[in-house]
Amino acid sequence: MQNLRFVHIPKTAGTTFTQILNRQYGHNNRFQFTGDIKVDKNNFCQLTSTQKNNISLFIGHAPIYTGIDFIDGIETVTLLRDPIERVKSFCQHAAEGKSEYINDLLAGTQFNLDNFLNRGILELNNLQTKMLVNTGKCAINFDLSQEQALTTAIKNLTAKITAFGLVEYFDESLMLFKKTFNWQTPHFNYFNLPSYQSVNIKDKTKLLQFEPHHIAKIKELNKLDIELYNQAKEIFFKRLERYKFPLFLFRVKDKLRGFVR
Repeated sequence: MQNLRFVHIPKTAGTTFTQILNRQYGHNNRFQFTGDIKVDKNNFCQLTSTQKNNISLFIGHAPIYTGIDFIDGIETVTLLRDPIERVKSFCQHAAEGKSEYINDLLAGTQFNLDNFLNRGILELNNLQTKMLVNTGKCAINFDLSQEQALTTAIKNLTAKITAFGLVEYFDESLMLFKKTFNWQTPHFNYFNLPSYQSVNIKDKTKLLQFEPHHIAKIKELNKLDIELYNQAKEIFFKRLERYKFPLFLFRVKDKLRGFVR
């Protein structure tokens, strides 16, 4: 099986998708990015040639270009998510105290959604575009005009990324990946898709309330991501048309299951 890298953009069903990849490529033959590229480069460089050659799966939080030529040259997949829903999920994740980085940033103060959205946190601002443009660090601001950044992100998504999916069409995305990489596994469900269980689900007893002004702020922070997602969606559906997938079946299936990511 050929090597594969998964560019895991935070809050895009990456944990759920990773369990599928682990079954396809194995738990023991993988390299995990931590989000700290200096640590990651050091960890990778310390591996022997044999250990490097035995790796079949690269996962974790890192931008499309890591600066490690061996890794940047292999087949790559990613998942995108509606930017408003992604940021809402990130806020929920932070409010539940699941992020050590955010916990340190808040320094024990009570979570306040208005304050959080106005703190200038880089992960809240066009993160999907950043990760499809940046080298080394995921969330740093790019040294490009907005037009250049969007053009570069779309180019990398279609040329550098071998196949991409959309969280809102998760099962259809799995079908595309299965076709693209010729996945063969006994863990298939009724729809001939890799079986999986949704993980990292939000706590329904601690749901944040997003008012219209919160949504307006999220849209303001994610103008590039919204345009990126809209263009990606068009590309995605054109690719689905090649296989004539029964989309309505997946929509009904997800609705009945109440799939939350």
